[in-house]
Amino acid sequence: MKDVCIVFAGDKFTDRHITQKRLQLDRYCSVPTRLTVLTEDPARVTGLGLRDTRAVLLGGSWRFTGRELWWHKMFMFNNTITWYDGDVLYLDLDTVIVNDIAHLWTHNPGKFMICQDFNRKFIRDYPVSNSSVMRFTPGKYHELYQEFDDDGGRLIRQFRGDQDFITRYFRTREDSNWWPYNWCMSYKWEVLHGGTKHGGTSVEYPSDYLQPAEEWVIPSDCSIVVFHGKPDPYDTVFGKLHVV
Repeated sequence: MKDVCIVFAGDKFTDRHITQKRLQLDRYCSVPTRLTVLTEDPARVTGLGLRDTRAVLLGGSWRFTGRELWWHKMFMFNNTITWYDGDVLYLDLDTVIVNDIAHLWTHNPGKFMICQDFNRKFIRDYPVSNSSVMRFTPGKYHELYQEFDDDGGRLIRQFRGDQDFITRYFRTREDSNWWPYNWCMSYKWEVLHGGTKHGGTSVEYPSDYLQPAEEWVIPSDCSIVVFHGKPDPYDTVFGKLHVV
């Protein structure tokens, strides 16, 4: 049994996102998984009646609002949560699984794995990570959690989001790496119409897309499509077609 972790906090996401993640794991993962939901409302999660799914109350005295809710995922690095043996795969709720993900546990064993930030589409060596899809060894990075728990207020002001904080932490270590490029891809910059020619919010169809005649392009080795920012996956044709 492999562990998968998600965070359900605030009002951006709904019960549907949790249910879909469980169903996507059932369909697309060739190894059995247990889904752990870190949440402010365990009763709401358990009330969904999803198999092989547990709710863990988010700890800490953090009082996040708005975009700060990203930071809740730091809680998974603490050593108070019990996991099965082996690494834990973390997924943002606005990711969509499209192919088998079993290899995400076996690739680069012993290393912390994370996405390269999707600005890589325009700047190949972009040095920041994206925390939408991560794999970590339980207990190994408790100090990352502890540093945040000790002085989270300052860190939230210092960094734009958790992924910038995580990027800094691993910049001086040799036990981390990015996922292979195609394994986890950006919906709006890399998949929709074959990808955009530039980033930002001023992208126009069809002139700013590489393959405007194609609704989307998913390489055969892509396992997860990431919806960062807007739109939400289930506000798109792609997301609706991938509802399990």
